[in-house]
Amino acid sequence: MEVLHDREFYTNAAARYSSHVPLLVLDFDGVICDSVEECFVSSWTAYYALHRRLPGGEPPASARAEFRAMRPFVRSGEDFVLIQELIAEGRSVRDQQDFDRAWARPGTPSPDQFKELFYRARTDLLEKDRLAWLSLNRIYPHVSAALSALPPAVPLYILSTKKPQFVSDTLRANGITVPEAHVLYSHGEPKLTTVEKLRETLGYEEVILVEDQIDAIRGNTNPRIRAYLASWGYVQESWLRESSGVHVLSPDDFVELVAAQTA
Repeated sequence: MEVLHDREFYTNAAARYSSHVPLLVLDFDGVICDSVEECFVSSWTAYYALHRRLPGGEPPASARAEFRAMRPFVRSGEDFVLIQELIAEGRSVRDQQDFDRAWARPGTPSPDQFKELFYRARTDLLEKDRLAWLSLNRIYPHVSAALSALPPAVPLYILSTKKPQFVSDTLRANGITVPEAHVLYSHGEPKLTTVEKLRETLGYEEVILVEDQIDAIRGNTNPRIRAYLASWGYVQESWLRESSGVHVLSPDDFVELVAAQTA
């Protein structure tokens, strides 16, 4: 994908938004929060302790590396437990289709089963040791600085496949205030569809969407949705080289983008 930073957009941002403020919608994991360690710990417990009823023991460093390598293929919580099973079986995947096909392997539990185990393990950890759970969820420093400077009047929504409770808990622990009604659970329909419905419902002319899963924004043809891929998130290098017309944000670009909303 060609890396497009849309410099003209940033240069003229203050002038453009003097007459209207766009709706800002951010994904959570991989855009706001680096939660890969928490997802690894929760899914390790879900797979070994809850699914296989075995002591997981201390995870080897190689398992963490393999988990991070497959993280870009995750679309929902159940996928984290599937990754643990693939690692246990010594399997690797090449692309999103290969990963999705892994669900069809004989004997693989249903996505609903793995999702239930994942969220049970995550909730148990949060309830037993809240500080430990929160320490595993790191807000990206450039995002924290940008959002902390965002005035309350700027409409910010978070759209995530992570349940709102976990998103809100993490934000509050890091001193970022977002109304609970602005933390939305994404499930069942494409994010672009959800974002357009939100824009129409709230009556905004334009919406800015920042996402780290390329399939969520690839092929966007809606002129009212300005979609960006977060280069610091759980992305594959090929997504940043592939020529698909998707705009890629660097950390500095993101800071500029958010700052433009306050001009």
